[in-house]
Amino acid sequence: MENKLIDLHTHSIYSDGELTPMELILLAKSNNVGTLSITDHNRVDAYKNFDYKKDYGVRIITGTELSASVLKGQMHILGLGIDPYNNELNVELDRLKEVSINSVKAIIRQIDVDYRVKIPKWEEERLLKSTHNIGRPDIAKILVKYGIVSDVQEAFDKYLIDAHNKTRKYRNLLTYKECIELIRKANGIPVLAHPKSLNLKYKELYVLLKDMISAGLMGIEVYHSSHDMIEMFNYEKMALKLNLLVSGGSDYHGSQVKPDVLLGSGKNNNLNIKKLSVLDNL
Repeated sequence: MENKLIDLHTHSIYSDGELTPMELILLAKSNNVGTLSITDHNRVDAYKNFDYKKDYGVRIITGTELSASVLKGQMHILGLGIDPYNNELNVELDRLKEVSINSVKAIIRQIDVDYRVKIPKWEEERLLKSTHNIGRPDIAKILVKYGIVSDVQEAFDKYLIDAHNKTRKYRNLLTYKECIELIRKANGIPVLAHPKSLNLKYKELYVLLKDMISAGLMGIEVYHSSHDMIEMFNYEKMALKLNLLVSGGSDYHGSQVKPDVLLGSGKNNNLNIKKLSVLDNL
């Protein structure tokens, strides 16, 4: 695995990704990725639908990506190495699935009120019956399908970011302390994902991380498709200063949701991960 790449942040059809777990594994092999984690949003269903302990020629690290409640920006916490059958984790994930359904309903209503953009009723009903964890990318795909926008990114820029910000106060998400506790109870390593999405200044992030460490945070996602080289350097420096494990991944979803992000290599080839301290603890 020495010359192989590492990608500890990908999504499958069980959240908002486009590929099955086995398709992700095959893509990983073709992209020279030797270590892979499927980290679906608030779900672990991927690991219940294939034998993740089997030797596929790619090392599989179990994972999930939990959404935490914050006042601005977005906070996601990766749980790497979790037991996907942990009862307490699964009970909470089932509750969060209902939260996602209610959030999607609220966003659909909001874009109708604000922009007179209507999702056909049958499309909404079909979406709400989906077995995967639904979210804004699903709404975006419907808007693309009906020619309201040209691509997923335009849907977010024009409608979905604003609608999410207006409806987020009604979401009953976990606190970061609850996310961290759940992950650790499931024998996983809690890692703050893509810290850039918090929209915090360096000093603000540093203070937050200290609080999160006291709650049990163990790592930070230094390497991510959305981070530029300077940001990755600063996050790595922060990780060393705070004795946090370093993680990284592409956040690959597929060719439609994030067409410019490739599994293993990230955005514009900004990732080339061959060593991560978080793996030494898994």
